Amino acid sequence: MSMDISIQQGTAEHLSDIHNLVLEWGYSSNESQTGAWLEALLESPSHQIWVAISDAAVVGWAVAERRISIRELFTSEITGLVVSANVRRAGVGRLLVQAVEDWSRAKGLSRVVVRSNVNRSESHGFYPSIGFEHTKTTHVYVKDLDGSTL
Repeated sequence: MSMDISIQQGTAEHLSDIHNLVLEWGYSSNESQTGAWLEALLESPSHQIWVAISDAAVVGWAVAERRISIRELFTSEITGLVVSANVRRAGVGRLLVQAVEDWSRAKGLSRVVVRSNVNRSESHGFYPSIGFEHTKTTHVYVKDLDGSTL
């Protein structure tokens, strides 16, 4: 499938399309919650969000965070990457990851990390195909401090 795709910084104007992809990703969220998340990302000096645009519609998005790590001090982590199901395997994910890598290099970061849920089997083939190395499997533990759920 050949398509024209442009990658640009996400903005508040992309909220509705980003929210639809959040739902497609499998998260339960209302547009207000997604809007608060997007606003926090846009205001954060440690985060960046990109959108992939095709035919004037957002068909994917990625978020990266500048992280502080004991191993290398500063690294970049992809904290979210979603591509619409109807354009997967068309290069959208690859372009979004390239945007993350370019941003990371510009920030002087030498490593990009991504964590993938064990249930997202498509991701487990995608990341190694673009140069990522599987280094470990981890368990995640969560404790809500205020009794609320995410």
